[in-house]
Amino acid sequence: MTKSSVLAILSLSSLMLQAPLAAPAKASPQATSASASATSSDECPNVAVDTEKFLTGETIAVRAPRGVMKLVVVNDEATRERGLMCVVRIPHASGMLFVFSPPDVEQGFWMKNTLVPLDMVFVRGDGVVSNVAVDVPATPRGTPDEKVARASGLGRFVIELGAFDAAKLGIVKGTTLRLPPLEGK
Repeated sequence: MTKSSVLAILSLSSLMLQAPLAAPAKASPQATSASASATSSDECPNVAVDTEKFLTGETIAVRAPRGVMKLVVVNDEATRERGLMCVVRIPHASGMLFVFSPPDVEQGFWMKNTLVPLDMVFVRGDGVVSNVAVDVPATPRGTPDEKVARASGLGRFVIELGAFDAAKLGIVKGTTLRLPPLEGK
């Protein structure tokens, strides 16, 4: 290996090590959620494991006006609380479907240890979208709890997608989604 090859590898390695410490870049509507810049958190020591677990989780298909979403169902308190914490990559049209017990109520979410910006789709029990929170920001390292981003809406279900995916999939307030019969625990 030549000296210039070694220097190139060391330089690339140095950049890769520094990347998680960089401030998150604001994603543009044209950016894909898979390429959105990730932030970091001291409370997420195994982002590769957390991301892989999400990416390989069992999914259901839910049709949107402009495509099909692949959603990991989370229907118990522990998995709802964990959500997409410590995940650093969300492919286009992929995400999580949070299932709560009836009836429709105001669902509040906060982005603690959420390392990528998200769209949050609040869906009533009848499948009608009541609210879409677009590009809810990730939580940068050191953000005090009181400054962590929050989003809320009325519903029995909440779908989390990568930032700007709801619009790409044609999901807006009033859209009807056909969800399979699911029960919250």
